[in-house]
Amino acid sequence: MAVVLMLGGCGGMPKNAEEFRQFTLERTRVLGSGAMGGVPKESFEVERPFREVSSTLQKKANECLKVVIKGTFTNKYGNTWSSVSTFKPTFISSPNKAELHVQLNRSEVVEVGAPPDGAYRVVLDATPVAAKRTRIEIYTWSTEEDLLRRAMRGWVKGDNLGCPDLTKR
Repeated sequence: MAVVLMLGGCGGMPKNAEEFRQFTLERTRVLGSGAMGGVPKESFEVERPFREVSSTLQKKANECLKVVIKGTFTNKYGNTWSSVSTFKPTFISSPNKAELHVQLNRSEVVEVGAPPDGAYRVVLDATPVAAKRTRIEIYTWSTEEDLLRRAMRGWVKGDNLGCPDLTKR
């Protein structure tokens, strides 16, 4: 099974948010958490109304996550190459659920089987629990997404509304 999951990154990449959720859970179940297994789903509740959480997520997705990072790199052998990393957030909302998906398309990496806008890196789901309480579930590809996850955690809690510096990812 572990081999199947490892090969999943070579052609069986998740094509949508639901596949990403399932892939993340299965990878963690089989390989455990950490470098190989990735990061398990994070679940918690916040003391904020669902409407506020949803509104904040939509605003911050547009403000902070529509990012293109360009760079030039040189390795120790003197080889130089250019890179373009394009982050694409997608926000979906209904009265009972808000979703924020983040995809990443990197010019220097060929991710076989990835959707056209890049591989899914983070999916956040928010659902109302009570009038002033919202449940949050965050699924991430790997520990590389800790910067995004920390930012999203601050957004849903309402205590840190800054944008992450995605150049430090």
